[in-house]
Amino acid sequence: MKFIHLKQIWEQFRSNRFFGFLSLFGMSIPVMVIMIMVLKIDLSIHPGGPERNNDQMLFLNQMKITRADGSYAWGGLPVGMIEKHFARMAPQNRLAFSASETTTMFRETNALDLSLRYTNAGFWQVFDFEFLQGHPYTRGNVKDQDNVAVISRSLKERLFNQSEVAGKTLKLDGHTFRVIGVVQKVNSLARNTYAQVWLPYTWRRHSTTTPYYNRTGAYGLTFRSSGGWGFPDIRRQVRDLKRKVNHLNDEGTRVLFAGPAQAAEIYFRAYRDPQAYKGVIMSYIGVAGKALIILLLPALNLVSINLTRIQERSQEIAIRKAFGATRKSLTYRIMGENAVLTLAGGFLGLVLAYLAAFLFKDQIFTAYFVADAQQAMIQMNYGVFFILILVSLIFSILSGWIPAMRISRLNPAYVLKGGAL
Repeated sequence: MKFIHLKQIWEQFRSNRFFGFLSLFGMSIPVMVIMIMVLKIDLSIHPGGPERNNDQMLFLNQMKITRADGSYAWGGLPVGMIEKHFARMAPQNRLAFSASETTTMFRETNALDLSLRYTNAGFWQVFDFEFLQGHPYTRGNVKDQDNVAVISRSLKERLFNQSEVAGKTLKLDGHTFRVIGVVQKVNSLARNTYAQVWLPYTWRRHSTTTPYYNRTGAYGLTFRSSGGWGFPDIRRQVRDLKRKVNHLNDEGTRVLFAGPAQAAEIYFRAYRDPQAYKGVIMSYIGVAGKALIILLLPALNLVSINLTRIQERSQEIAIRKAFGATRKSLTYRIMGENAVLTLAGGFLGLVLAYLAAFLFKDQIFTAYFVADAQQAMIQMNYGVFFILILVSLIFSILSGWIPAMRISRLNPAYVLKGGAL
């Protein structure tokens, strides 16, 4: 019986292609807009690659310093504070910190703009990099400021023709580094790991290990939890450290850490003041509100299209009701037909969203933490499909409920005599 209903829906679509096209177009465009918004959020929170297990991580990328005169500073964490306090707080290989920069590399007649990331040795244990060749640098390499580097596969393909590049050299900012490892290309949406070259943080220019408490820095922290060191432990230790730092600070100077927090909260907070930020729940509510507004206006237009489409079938529906079809069965039938069309429009909208994401990466994925939007990697996951089904269901209810209620209340005798709905 259900197969017959689907076949009837298809025949109705074929018999009136104009209304079918309007329905699909009216559903696919707003769904496309919503899915682009969802893709941007989802891929930024779950970029995959080295950060594929970021649900086990907490991030602390910013701090705010307020002073007695009302001025304040806002930025990353200073390396001296990290070395003296945070590095001693975390278990071994459970803390990563890094700072990113860009540089220009001159090779023969070409100039290459490269993204650099300066990291500690624990960075390679916290994140799940895939090494294609070689190995990461060690704590000894970092401490001794060895001129070693790890590069991405994409940079290896641009610079070297050989299959094996371990031991090759590259010159950056006047220094020669020896390549000791090659990793799989990293998604540029992975704001905590993306780079083309990774170097020991002791090579970073202007780095100072003095533990200043009244200055910001350029580093972000990542804590990876373990069985004996969970999120509550990490947050408690950071709170204790904040109290200690403020006790050591000048009178009237206070430090406020924007975290540690999970990836979703870091994304939604962005550069907003943590004292004014209302939390990730309110952020999700705001996104849902925008999606409903985007859906509401097209849904109202589809109501009139559906009423017109059903008007053409009023004789058929009147006969069904005259032969015993109940209001409930008619309502379910109309809503079911609308749900099928809405789902088809939803999948079309999803295809259009991914197509737009591939073609317009620079416009869609440009954000404060994206070094190169063209290097963003678009991927699919089950969460996007779930949101697609949910959006299609909401759209189906918004656009199909009124026509279904109206058609279920018709008087068959009146319609069969030529009366309009």
